[in-house]
Amino acid sequence: MTNSEAGMMADLSHAAMDTALADGTARYLSETIRDFARYRESWWIYDRAGWWQVTRADVAAGLDLMAQNMRLADQAVQRSAS
Repeated sequence: MTNSEAGMMADLSHAAMDTALADGTARYLSETIRDFARYRESWWIYDRAGWWQVTRADVAAGLDLMAQNMRLADQAVQRSAS
């Protein structure tokens, strides 16, 4: 069951995250992984109800590592496409 199915309100609306992504104050984890975004010095996870802030330090650290690895992968794909 997702948080939205449980009737909980998300920490951030889709509209607020869309604005942050559009103005560059938020960024997706990678070009292809868009279920996680970095915003306001925190990681956020997508849900149908909106975005939930990642509050566990171990999960945030894992997302930091994944973002770094994916950034390198995204750069490699861009280079090979040129």
